Amino acid sequence: MRFLSKNTQTLITSCISAILFVIAPNITQSQEVFAIYDPLSAPNNKYGIHIIQATPDESSPAASLVNSSGGDWGYITFLIESKDRNESKWQEFFNDLRRRHLIPIVRLATKPVNEYWEVPYEKEYEAWADFLDNLNWPVKNRYVVIYNEPNHAKEWGNFVDAKSYAKVLDQTITALKSKNRDFFVLNAGLDSAAPSKLPQYEDQFKFMELMNEEVPGIFNKLDGWVSHSYPNPGFVGSPDATGRGSVRGYIWELQQLRKFGVTKTLPVFITETGWKHAEGLKLDPSLPDAGTVASYYLQAFQSAWNNPQIVAVTPFLLSYLQSPFDHFSFKKPEGNEYYPVYQTLANLTKQAGKPIQDILAKLTKGEVYSSIVAGETYSISLTFKNTGQPIWNDSSIVSLRADTGAKELGIDPVEIARGMKIEPGQEYEFKINLRAPLSGIYKVSLNLFDGEKQFNSKPVEFTTEVKSPVILRVKTALTWKKSPAGNYYLTVKGPTGDSMQLVNINSEGGSNKIEARYLLPDYTFEFSLERKFYKPKSINLKVYAGENILDFGTLKPDILAILLNLPAFWKL
Repeated sequence: MRFLSKNTQTLITSCISAILFVIAPNITQSQEVFAIYDPLSAPNNKYGIHIIQATPDESSPAASLVNSSGGDWGYITFLIESKDRNESKWQEFFNDLRRRHLIPIVRLATKPVNEYWEVPYEKEYEAWADFLDNLNWPVKNRYVVIYNEPNHAKEWGNFVDAKSYAKVLDQTITALKSKNRDFFVLNAGLDSAAPSKLPQYEDQFKFMELMNEEVPGIFNKLDGWVSHSYPNPGFVGSPDATGRGSVRGYIWELQQLRKFGVTKTLPVFITETGWKHAEGLKLDPSLPDAGTVASYYLQAFQSAWNNPQIVAVTPFLLSYLQSPFDHFSFKKPEGNEYYPVYQTLANLTKQAGKPIQDILAKLTKGEVYSSIVAGETYSISLTFKNTGQPIWNDSSIVSLRADTGAKELGIDPVEIARGMKIEPGQEYEFKINLRAPLSGIYKVSLNLFDGEKQFNSKPVEFTTEVKSPVILRVKTALTWKKSPAGNYYLTVKGPTGDSMQLVNINSEGGSNKIEARYLLPDYTFEFSLERKFYKPKSINLKVYAGENILDFGTLKPDILAILLNLPAFWKL
């Protein structure tokens, strides 16, 4: 469906249609799919809807429609115009689709001028590839439709040109795939009812033939096939009809692809289809009423579109309250009500889709210590950033687990609190407890799990060695005093946090041995020594298991503190 009225609808002979329908099962035999993964290899919810406005006002009722009655992860088709490549805007919308479990099918569009769409400018495919690759998509497969019905002049610079479209399609496929192999590239849906009437229209088969002549094998480069299987003539055809120009038109199209050397099984995406109904801004008595149209949709989903090769069916369209598409709209012009087709499709039993997602994380803060003290217990914070596609804790609990090598360290699994969800780009701090055995070297992996599924990112691997504790001896002297004997405060800052303790220095300027079990062997700490009326002094020192000397040298007097409290100073 283009966004301009169709002037001609063609009715194909029923005998050819019947032949093609009979041979359709042969088309659906399992073969290799040349995309990142076959969407039909995982549980798939084929129900979808076409929308115009990429806003929650449409994504919300869309999700309620396609994910109803047991369904999950249905599809939503929408266009992005070249003038609207705003990354922050579209990332926000993709995030909204992620929350609602909607799989986007993005149709590229250029810019409307007067009553037609411009052809893409030179190397526009590079701009599309950069823009689309910068978005974090909700699922692994990135479904992209390369423009729309180019066998209509008004959809392609006001002049039908199959050869130029073939070149653009080929260049865009290459540009997208060079950016990321997750792009699942689809053709523009073609109008199978268009006549051969240049320069305004071209017959679909002739158009495809010219495409293949210009870029031999162009259809083999596709990851899937987009069909506009409308019930023609006049968008009011029978749901029982077969062949070209019917709701089973995709079968005829797949048969034509075989003539162009396509032998692989292309997953089918019916991104546009639907009946006109009488109701709209003005009643059109020549059209079937909305209740009849609802029954047509029901019949089509249960028979015509119940083909195992179909990935998605996104009828045209959820909401369009202006001419000329008000007669296609599921939503009524007044209020927030919908025609019967909405509830009819909502009531259909659906499958819970489980599309593949990249489950990724990156450690952004924290570490597991490479050396620990025998018998000590440690609380270690590790902060991970969600760099993948799913929302953590959305449908299953995300946990951090250590492999079997951590048994002796007593590391138990840590789960994200139930009800808390971590979206892509957000961080979560896991706190693990570790108890050091009496001796040994331990090599351990920490893995994140979504339910029982391990993340795609690399685990955090560490080796830690159990060592004897750090022993400290503090040395210092005082200006103006022969004997430094007395009490001092020793402050320590480092990986295990801050601490302070009282230290007694003898007349020779040294302390007794201090067993500092809270210090990590082979790590550097900042030590500060303080005494009243003297300026504190700090040193950085890497400490080791066994005895370590903290030599602070001579502490200098704090003149200001002395002057402010001379009696106390002389008494000391």
